[in-house]
Amino acid sequence: MKAEPKASSINNDLIIYRLDEIKGQLADFKADYVTKTESLALKAEIGELRADLHDIKRKNSFMAWLYPTASAAFGSLFTYLLIEYFRSKGGQ
Repeated sequence: MKAEPKASSINNDLIIYRLDEIKGQLADFKADYVTKTESLALKAEIGELRADLHDIKRKNSFMAWLYPTASAAFGSLFTYLLIEYFRSKGGQ
C-alpha cells in the first residue's frame, strides 16, 4: 500500500513539472505575440515616416527649383531697370 502513494506523488510531481513547462512555453508564446504586434505597429510607423520623408523631399525639390528661378527673375528685372535708368540718363 505504501508503494501506491509514492507512485501517486511521483505522478503529481510530474504533472506539476509539466504544468510549469507549459506555463513557461505560454509565457514565451505571449512574448513572441507581443513582439509580432509591436513589429506590425513599427512597420506602420515606418510607413508613415517614409510618407512624411517623401513629402519633405518633394517640398525641398520644389524649393530647390523656386529659389534659383526667383533669383534669376529678380536679377533680370533689376538688370533691365538698371539699363533703362542709364539709358534714360544717357539720352538727356
